[in-house]
Amino acid sequence: MSHFGSRFQRKTSKNPTIYQKMLTLLLGCVAIGCIVQAGSALVVAAGDSSPQSKAQADYICDGSADQVEIQNALNALGSAGGTVTLTEGTFHLSGNLNIPSNVVFEGKGPDATWLKWSSGLIQCQGKENFVLRNFKTTGTGAIFIQNCNRVKVHNVTVTVDNSRWGGAFTLWVSNGVMEDIEFVNCRAIDCGRHGWQSDGDGAVKTIRNIRYIDCEAINCGRDSRFSPHGQWTCGFQLAENANIEDCEVIRCYAEGNWEAGFIVEAAPSKKGIVLRDCVSKNNGVKPDNYYNAPDENMYGCLFGAGFWLHGDMTLINCTAENNRKAGYAVWYPSSYTKLYDCKDTGSEIGYKLDYTDNVYLENCTSSNAGRYGIYAANAGKITTKGLTLINSKGDGSKNNVFGISGYPVKDSSFEIDTYGGGGTVVSCPGGQNVQFSGIVRSNAGQPVAVSGSVDTSRLSVVPYSGGEPSPGVPTPIPTLSGKPDLVVTDISWAPANPVAG
Repeated sequence: MSHFGSRFQRKTSKNPTIYQKMLTLLLGCVAIGCIVQAGSALVVAAGDSSPQSKAQADYICDGSADQVEIQNALNALGSAGGTVTLTEGTFHLSGNLNIPSNVVFEGKGPDATWLKWSSGLIQCQGKENFVLRNFKTTGTGAIFIQNCNRVKVHNVTVTVDNSRWGGAFTLWVSNGVMEDIEFVNCRAIDCGRHGWQSDGDGAVKTIRNIRYIDCEAINCGRDSRFSPHGQWTCGFQLAENANIEDCEVIRCYAEGNWEAGFIVEAAPSKKGIVLRDCVSKNNGVKPDNYYNAPDENMYGCLFGAGFWLHGDMTLINCTAENNRKAGYAVWYPSSYTKLYDCKDTGSEIGYKLDYTDNVYLENCTSSNAGRYGIYAANAGKITTKGLTLINSKGDGSKNNVFGISGYPVKDSSFEIDTYGGGGTVVSCPGGQNVQFSGIVRSNAGQPVAVSGSVDTSRLSVVPYSGGEPSPGVPTPIPTLSGKPDLVVTDISWAPANPVAG
């Protein structure tokens, strides 16, 4: 072992976790070196690049159909792979770019390298071991990844029009399994379609081991949408028709999107989806008078949520704010959704649990909800621990709903801590095996109104004298998957069949 290696091992021997993470980073750096050494490193200059950049380029574009020169560079790498670097400047494209396996396709950064499309897109079909990074793409130039494995997309900004279905970033699996896909520091801004969409078809259609880290979806569908079905445009469509397994969404941000910020559909299987430290604000900007025909005979938002959830999903320390219908909505049976240390401020409903079961909330907060801090109906096996509800405005008679007539809550336990609000704080008609505990602070004439088999013996009611709880420090949540804390590395892989070099 080298002097550096032995010293590194001595310094980290007392902390094997740090050693493991540092070793992973070092191996990643070696891996990206392997892919470059094994193949070629080619440079493509834009028509408006500087004379110095053009002098160093292997290919020079003329500002028309620039996909031809770029594709020639990608093809020239051959099966050994390598790197194609686009210089600073604007590239004008009018046809598809097809990304091969074992390549790094990169620019000089989203503020320096601009791919401007009049038609076509970045197409990745049936490939593996490739990296897309450090550029901006606009017009029609979405990124479409189909049946690919071991893919990294880093530091890419997309602003695409409404000319095509899908997302600015689309994952599509057809009759197979697609895995190990990573998005880091990517942005979908002002797009005429979803920001991200995971979809597919066929008897087997599974996408697994997906990572979204420090990504943003802002104003997707706000100004224009693909037709038909564009009325459902969202920021992060994490599960449309494809089955999703082992998906991590870390520090991602959604704001101003047409229907919702983060969403999954009910039909596909969802296993091991974790959202941590994500923020979703001001989503559901669709006007209330917008007619959703022919898909639905209704007006306005269907979802209107910061987070629209179902299945084996866990949210940790997420934030929702001023979303049209709900901060967090859990729907459809067999949900098994868990929320820890999440908070909502100003959404119409803080936590909407509708037609669902097996939902767990711990140390969650709703502040200044436009209507209800929590709304639960036709729901069962709901558990809340330390749910804080602050000044929900209510509907004129009640400000928190635990069941409605004909659609009760069943087999559930609510530990709550409430502050003020308009009207009855705990409304639970026809409850079936429901327990309440905690403190209700209210000056309402009837702060608690329950019927059915409802136990309120551990629920205290005291006058509300103003004020709110002091912000606390969230309880640390252990790593859920048995894996170490997530480490993001800007690495690639060695080619499948490296050549000597």
